[in-house]
Amino acid sequence: MSPTKTLLTWASALFFLYAAWSGYIDQELSLSKVEGRVLQKDYTEIAVDRGMNVQTQPRYMLRLSSGENLSVSYPDFHSVEQGDHVLFIKQHGTVNLYEKKSHS
Repeated sequence: MSPTKTLLTWASALFFLYAAWSGYIDQELSLSKVEGRVLQKDYTEIAVDRGMNVQTQPRYMLRLSSGENLSVSYPDFHSVEQGDHVLFIKQHGTVNLYEKKSHS
């Protein structure tokens, strides 16, 4: 292979590698904040069909003063109380409690 073809091959490979990684990094670092006071805590059990079996799964929902309804994890659900000011971080479909200020 001639040096020109080798150089062009390496340059195109590096360009595509850079393009792929820059999109991946942008996607990994994107997040959104959800902030507000907890207006309502709601626990329900939903039925999930898994082939021949029907199982129940708990769903922990928080309704915030900002109008958001969030499905949160068990520890986050039990660590906040109604009236608390909370800040949640949403990333890739997961919701994590970032900050909590008690109402008292």
